[in-house]
This record gives sequence, structure tokens and C-alpha cells, in this order.
Amino acid sequence: MSTREIVLSAIIAALYVAITFVFSAISYGPVQFRIAEMLNCLIIYDKRYIWGITLGVLISNLQSTLGIIDITWGTLTTVITLTVVYFVTKKITDRRIQLAICVLITTVLMGFLVALELTYVLKSPFLYTWLTVSLGELVVMLAGAFVIYFLGNTINLSLESR
Repeated sequence: MSTREIVLSAIIAALYVAITFVFSAISYGPVQFRIAEMLNCLIIYDKRYIWGITLGVLISNLQSTLGIIDITWGTLTTVITLTVVYFVTKKITDRRIQLAICVLITTVLMGFLVALELTYVLKSPFLYTWLTVSLGELVVMLAGAFVIYFLGNTINLSLESR
């Protein structure tokens, strides 16, 4: 990665952390609306956003009351989900379809993986937790898809040097 790409990844990580901390009351737990998750939509524009978003999740999860399991599992969940999104959408050229797939995958897969963690740690009912986490993810990702789509029509969101 170039210096520019490292700096942009650090900015994305910092943005993820700042948004999560500002909205920390709704960013953790079985019912959550982690607003920063909308940054996941950036993966559609460049796979290298995975690193900045993942670093942001890792730092944000340092504040989690679930401790080391949330730091490791939550971070791994992000890497897995965003990698799946990248591979599923990389051959698709229509940004709207890519974003719709991104919303679908993150809602279902992220919800499932986070529900596994919360069921294990908090002993919360799995299906209920999967539903509540996924609903929160869906709301945030739909909003993010619209924001990122219109932002991407205005500025170049690729990490490529211009």
C-alpha cells in the first residue's frame, strides 16, 4: 500500500471510531444501530477500504463491555463479511446492484455472526438476537447505501491515485 492509501485507511478508521463513540449508546448490544457500519458500503468502490473499516471496528470494540471476545470476534466478523461482499460484487458493474448486495450480505451475515457472539457471551436467545442485530444493520446499511451512492456520484471514492 502507498502512503496515500495508508493515510486514507487511517482516516476511514478514525471516522468509524468517531461515529461509533458519538453514538456509543446505540452501537453495542443485542439491539444496536452502529451508524458507522454505513462505511461498509465503501467496499464497493475499493477493496482496500476493508483495512480502514476493520481497524475502526477493532478500535471501537476496545470500548465494548464484552472485552477481548468482541475485540477479536467483532473484528474478524468485519473482515469475513467485507471479504464476502468484495468477492460477490467484484464482477458486477452496476453500483446500485453492488450496493443492494452489500446491504443484503452485511445484514444477514454480520447479523448472524454478531448474534453468535452475543448468544455465547450474553446467553441471549440466538434467533431474537440475529433478528434485532440484523434489523439494526439493515436500517444503517440502507441509509449508508444511499449516502455512499450519491457521494460516489459526486466524488471519486476509489483509493487509486488520480
